[in-house]
Amino acid sequence: MVSPVTSLVLLLLLAGCHPHAIPAAPSGGGHIVITQEQIERSGALTAWDALKRLAPQFTFRENRNGQPSRLERRGQSSILLNDAPLVFMDGAELSDFHSLNQIPASTLFSIEILNGIEGTSYYGSNAVSGVILFKTKN
Repeated sequence: MVSPVTSLVLLLLLAGCHPHAIPAAPSGGGHIVITQEQIERSGALTAWDALKRLAPQFTFRENRNGQPSRLERRGQSSILLNDAPLVFMDGAELSDFHSLNQIPASTLFSIEILNGIEGTSYYGSNAVSGVILFKTKN
């Protein structure tokens, strides 16, 4: 017979474990990986362009000069709230989307998109609209 304390600890450990690794390919869940090969095949010239071509779950807004100005989730959004997804480049958070137009797509290794609980579990409540993780080759 297992003691109640041991059973409780075992239950907590199992509740926090993942029975399998997070998939490295698009799935029905909240984690999508866009590979280097997909980026190259898309013909994208910049990181912004790659995201526009390969991430249909977002709406992309540009200013009159064609520079990135806003990124938001498709569907309902708030005019008053900044509900844009969080964007990271090699682990550093980007404060705006302008720099994505300056990064050549040829330097990208992958783009990961975390949605829903996947994003908020790792990045907090500010990630309710998702998290976009760019990883470069270097």
